[in-house]
Amino acid sequence: MKTMKTYTTKPSHVESQWHVFDAADKVLGRLATEVSGLLQGKHKPVYARNILTGDYVIVVNASKIKVTGNKLQQKLYRRHSHYPSGLREIPMSRMQENHPDRIVRAAVRGMLPKTSLGRQMLGRLKIYADESHPHGAQVKDMAREEILVSSKEPERPVQLEVEVSEEPVEALAEEPPEASEEPVGEVVTEEQVKAKVEAREQPVDEVVAEEPVRDEVEASEQPVGELAEEPAQTEAEEESTEESTEDKKVES
Repeated sequence: MKTMKTYTTKPSHVESQWHVFDAADKVLGRLATEVSGLLQGKHKPVYARNILTGDYVIVVNASKIKVTGNKLQQKLYRRHSHYPSGLREIPMSRMQENHPDRIVRAAVRGMLPKTSLGRQMLGRLKIYADESHPHGAQVKDMAREEILVSSKEPERPVQLEVEVSEEPVEALAEEPPEASEEPVGEVVTEEQVKAKVEAREQPVDEVVAEEPVRDEVEASEQPVGELAEEPAQTEAEEESTEESTEDKKVES
């Protein structure tokens, strides 16, 4: 006959996952029962009482949790300093205002085993008063979709991100042409053209104005001297020639 061996869970067989719960408008006791079951691992077929088979649980919006009846005023949280008259009592209403995470933690602690294994399970519980939590990477890689409570809420930020991301894209697409048109068309080209025109016009006028004057002066100075000297020479020669001709006539 073939004998069947009984299965015993080992720590290597356990795969821990992450779960996210939104405590907004949820009853405290009912939420605590779900969280305690996940921490103990009772939702798994490999559950064992002597091994940590549970998962990690994240609770957000702990400040928005609700309770039934008149528990906000009647329920008291007690602690003692172990000294005479060291008892302190805090009503649930004040605890929810100052430390809302302690309300959920105390409710879950009462549903876990009072052993060292139960303390390890409680250490896997992460509670936050607001919507945000710093465990995004773990939830993304090891979360189970069928256990996520707030399935509709993750869709809203995606739509908002798309809307917000479209606006700056259009703005960026419109801004560069405006920035490029101003300096190129109005400022840069006109100033450069004016500077070049002024630089070209000034020396041309001066050269054109100076060169003809110098040429006229030189032209006027040279022929005056020559003309003044040449007629003088010709008159003297003519007089000498006339005198010589007259002398010749007289002698003859």
